[in-house]
Amino acid sequence: MNQILLTSNQYNKKKNNKSNSADTKKVIMFFGLAIIIFAIIIIALYGYKLHKNNKEEEIPITKPEIQIEELENNIKIIANSTVGINTITYKWNEEEPQEMQMNGRTSNEESLEIPEGESTLTITVTDLNGEQTQTTKTFYRQENTEKPTIELDETIGNGKLKISASDNNGIKSISYSWNDEEPTTIEATEEGQTLLETEIDIKRGKNTLKVTAVNVLDNEEKTEKIFEGVNKPIISVVKDGNKLIMKMTHDMGFKKIEFLVNDVTYIYDENFSGYDSTKAEIEYQFNLKEGENTVIIIATSMENTEEIYRGKCTYNP
Repeated sequence: MNQILLTSNQYNKKKNNKSNSADTKKVIMFFGLAIIIFAIIIIALYGYKLHKNNKEEEIPITKPEIQIEELENNIKIIANSTVGINTITYKWNEEEPQEMQMNGRTSNEESLEIPEGESTLTITVTDLNGEQTQTTKTFYRQENTEKPTIELDETIGNGKLKISASDNNGIKSISYSWNDEEPTTIEATEEGQTLLETEIDIKRGKNTLKVTAVNVLDNEEKTEKIFEGVNKPIISVVKDGNKLIMKMTHDMGFKKIEFLVNDVTYIYDENFSGYDSTKAEIEYQFNLKEGENTVIIIATSMENTEEIYRGKCTYNP
């Protein structure tokens, strides 16, 4: 009997031990699962916070802005950048690019003249972060084909010729040459100069003068003219007391000189005693009468050029 009771107690004890062990495992599993869940929550919260911080630190990437305004024959380039502009580069057609340093300015305006004809403009704006914006636009400007005007004035006499070139846009230069000689060029000396003139000697004999005028638009006008290189005589008349002193000069000499003084005619030609056709200077004196005196001189050179002098003077003794 006692043995049976002992065995029953041992059985109950073993049963209790098994029950306690199962409870312990449950507790351990519960706490383990709780720790895992807690760790997952902590990791999720940390990841969310990290992602939020990174998102807050991100700066939106912006590029420079370009605007182009056309004003008659010019354009205005307007560039803007929130981070600052480093450079603005532009080029017309296939020309070499032109670069402008902006040194971090946030905005800039630049005016450019539109070339004549059809031209394509390419603009590149680079900011301080290296971000770029590029734009291309084609413009058309009517070409100015106006040419200079050339005038040749022989009336200044004494074997001289005045060359004049004019242009409202501005004159750049005059070039001239006799026959096939090397041209001589006269440049304008002032900005915006609209008239350019020069005087030259007319070459003796038959020669062709070639003239080219160029304006500031590089449009040119050309002209040619044949000149017979001759000089007109030069006549001077001076009153000295009761005398009238007349002097005639010409480097090739005189064929004939006619003097009409107070209705009396005197002629210097091959029939005159002492006549010398090669003499370059002829001088004569006439006595003046009391009152008004009239004088007419007609001088003809060996080149058949003629000069006429008409004058009056009063002599009161």
